[in-house]
Amino acid sequence: MHTTTVSIQEFEAVAAAALQCHGASEVASREVAKALRRAQQRGNPHCGLGHLEIDCRQLLCGRVDGQAVPTKSLAKTGLIQVNAANGFAQPAFSLGLSDALSCVEALGVAVLAISRAYTCAALGYFPERIAEHGFIGIAFTNASASVAAPDGAKPILGTNPIAMSVPDGKGGIAFQFDQCTSAANLRHVRQAAQRGHPIPPGWAVTRDGTPTVDAAEALAGALLSSGGSRGFGIGLMAEVLASFFTNSAMSLETKSLHVDSGSPHGLGVFCLLLDPTAIAGDQFWVNLGRLQDAILAQPGTRLPGTRKDVREEIAVESTMWEKAQSLAASPFRRE
Repeated sequence: MHTTTVSIQEFEAVAAAALQCHGASEVASREVAKALRRAQQRGNPHCGLGHLEIDCRQLLCGRVDGQAVPTKSLAKTGLIQVNAANGFAQPAFSLGLSDALSCVEALGVAVLAISRAYTCAALGYFPERIAEHGFIGIAFTNASASVAAPDGAKPILGTNPIAMSVPDGKGGIAFQFDQCTSAANLRHVRQAAQRGHPIPPGWAVTRDGTPTVDAAEALAGALLSSGGSRGFGIGLMAEVLASFFTNSAMSLETKSLHVDSGSPHGLGVFCLLLDPTAIAGDQFWVNLGRLQDAILAQPGTRLPGTRKDVREEIAVESTMWEKAQSLAASPFRRE
């Protein structure tokens, strides 16, 4: 695989130009490009440059409104609600973040609820931005249905990721994670199907609920939850908070990202902000340091999200970069 090295500025400029070329506003393009760049920098090209083509296709078919202008309101004390108006989640988050930060500074806790948004790709982008301000960030979102209930066969929930970022009290991040609540990411199953490879046992079932290692059968059937019924419970929590609480679409009501027609995604994002010192004071940082030391004292261990080599220059797959430049130059032709 050949790679090309580009600067942060060049990456964001090309990504933003591609989004604008396919109908996104300048503001939305800039916000989304930043999120794509962060994902790429942190070793997640699928939610980085690899997601750009998907975003452009969804803009072109109208399932995401690139010209949407989000609106915010203070629903209750400490609760900021932002309506993304079927646009991107990133500009909606940025619109509500300053108010949410003011609330958590005053109250010790705040919620930023985003409704009617297009998929946010890398969910961890949101809690990371919260943690950069010195607060704990926890986020939930939902996605199109692909996960069956325990002992079931019909997709009910999305992969419904959860993400968390914890500050270190020194201006950095102590640890962070972003993970789906399904046994596997749907992307990995699609890749296996395209290559004709089997998938590990425990990932999926067929349409009739039979466990399978055939990736094509899995795509026609359903994924399983991580950890069985326990994982399904966490997926339900994400669904309730991201969909019901924000008054957004359920996973059952949303079509796949790979469908280029139909109604907007209308998904929700639930972000919880916590002041780490609100109750424990500086003892929070003492305890955090003790936990870090206990983990890192064991050879080969690490805290999640702490080995990402973030550089000023970004390595991208050459063919993917050429595709991005092509998207920035001219839009897809709709068939």
